[in-house]
Amino acid sequence: MKKKIVSCVLTFAMAAAALSGCGGSQSSTASQASSGAAQTEAAQTEAAQAETEAPAESEEAAGDAETITFWYNNTGDEAKIYEDAIAAYNASQSKYKVEGLSVTDAQKIIVAMSSNEAPDVIKHGNQTVIQYAKNGLLESIQDLVDQEGFDTSIYSDQSLEANKADGQLCALPLSAYTIQMYYNKTLLEEAGYSEPPETMEEMYEMAVKGTKLDADGNIDVLGYPLFPYASARQELIYGFGGRWWDENSKPTPENSGVLDSLNMNVAYRNEFGGETLNAFIGTANTNRYTEQDMFFQGKQMFRLDGSWLPTMMKNFNSTVDWGITLIPGTEAHPEYRGSSRYETDSVAIPAMAEHKEGAWDFVKWLCGDGAKIIDLGTGNLPALKALYDDSEIMAVPGFPEFIDALKEEKGVQYPQMADFDEYMNLVNAALDVVYAGKQTPEEAMADLAAQSAGLQ
Repeated sequence: MKKKIVSCVLTFAMAAAALSGCGGSQSSTASQASSGAAQTEAAQTEAAQAETEAPAESEEAAGDAETITFWYNNTGDEAKIYEDAIAAYNASQSKYKVEGLSVTDAQKIIVAMSSNEAPDVIKHGNQTVIQYAKNGLLESIQDLVDQEGFDTSIYSDQSLEANKADGQLCALPLSAYTIQMYYNKTLLEEAGYSEPPETMEEMYEMAVKGTKLDADGNIDVLGYPLFPYASARQELIYGFGGRWWDENSKPTPENSGVLDSLNMNVAYRNEFGGETLNAFIGTANTNRYTEQDMFFQGKQMFRLDGSWLPTMMKNFNSTVDWGITLIPGTEAHPEYRGSSRYETDSVAIPAMAEHKEGAWDFVKWLCGDGAKIIDLGTGNLPALKALYDDSEIMAVPGFPEFIDALKEEKGVQYPQMADFDEYMNLVNAALDVVYAGKQTPEEAMADLAAQSAGLQ
């Protein structure tokens, strides 16, 4: 039975990794690593302060402390941030001593959690943590919360929802990840507009006027946010109220929001030519998150991306005059404005953990007092509502606008589908057909509905 569970979870772990490549919340992405490097000093300062203020530990007390093992899936500068947080926790009390380890090998994590060699605490993306819980590899956080009467209202509602499996809390949220819309103020003004769009219809009009071609007819400035591709597949859909799945995690590719969004995307491609657009996007993919990034170079009017982008632009000395606004809704449904994917970094306790009492103490601290160290250091957004108004958090470029978006509580959760990876492969294949002009959105989505009907 254990072998079957390990095999099942490994399959999901590979799916989650593939998804993160399209803009997921894994802390090892280039974007978050850049933010983390920029803010390491702030986290180190806080950790040092905690060590200074904490009572000194005698060697005898330190020797009596119960050792808690903590595995996190961060490397490089971000691993250092986690070690700073661990040091701050250890300095804050003497009952437990946490020992951290960077572990990115999915198989190693799963095999360990399935045996008596399990770490006491793990940190991973919420989708992976949920799958661990559904396969019986985690202790119930819900039980611990209920037994203690722990107040979970300190976290945003969407961060708690992101960490539930079958309605039960399986981890505490540490940091949040979402997407909103950047715009180039100069390009917007050149197109004749003083304010960013609030509806998809306004955005389309601005995008067409703002797209610029060079002397050879190639796109020099992209108006419509079809790059990055993951956002065209997700946020542009969500802004229309579309979803690839329903509340029961069943595929819904034929819903009106999906079709309306795809027809707008196709209209823009037809306006400027599919091959011309593909050429621009190909170059943009090659240069993404480098000094030559198209948005950093003033070659994109609108860009759907994460909260780390301003820090990266500063690091690459970009001179673009940018702003951030909520992802547009539609004229018929302005309430969809601000809708975006939402994920968290999450902290959980394996079912086979040896020191569960100490593990729970550390989990609460890390997702409470320690959250600021992690959020500042990694450049991630807070899940802890108290940090929404924290002066140091708000001083990070882009964070005030993104926190305003978080307050809207319009995060879209990924479905809990066993066949999620297979479904996304079918979605991408269907979109390729649409963008190649081989089928209309209606035809392609009807085929996709038939292909995905048996998925679970």
